Amino acid sequence: MFAQSSKHSDQAKQPAWPLTSALAVIINMNIDINERKSHFEKFREERLPVLHEFSKNLGFANPHEILLKPGMFLEALSNWLSEQEISEDNKVWLATRVGYYIGEYFVVTYDGCWSVCETSSSRYYGRFVVGEFSAFNNPAALLDPIEAAMHFVNEPKGRSLSNLVSEITESLGAL
Repeated sequence: MFAQSSKHSDQAKQPAWPLTSALAVIINMNIDINERKSHFEKFREERLPVLHEFSKNLGFANPHEILLKPGMFLEALSNWLSEQEISEDNKVWLATRVGYYIGEYFVVTYDGCWSVCETSSSRYYGRFVVGEFSAFNNPAALLDPIEAAMHFVNEPKGRSLSNLVSEITESLGAL
């Protein structure tokens, strides 16, 4: 659902949830690839400090380690998120942080990297994705962490980030 091989590009480009104006900046349906690439540097500069601050605000011990060893935080973060009632007003804010976490988890755990998808036939075209995994057999495998996070925060209380990460891992490994 949130991972694909660029070989399977006939899937719809439309996400499965309502798009807000803030999220439209991240996932833009009318894409100017050069504009997206110009926004990518700001995205790269923002994501790690925001993720660190999120970890710190949640009271995690050694919050900086979420950037180096995100797997160590998966269960605690999953447990916290499972208990949250997420209001409409907070969904984009939380999805951004969860998306940064999911992306960093796959970058660190499976040796991937963030980039702007430039494959025009991909459903992820123009999005900030994680790919180029050395730990998966398919070099074209891609993950849209923000899309996965937005879907996740729209789930009811009891949601499991651990399960989502496992599903994505299985999906990427099967591509």
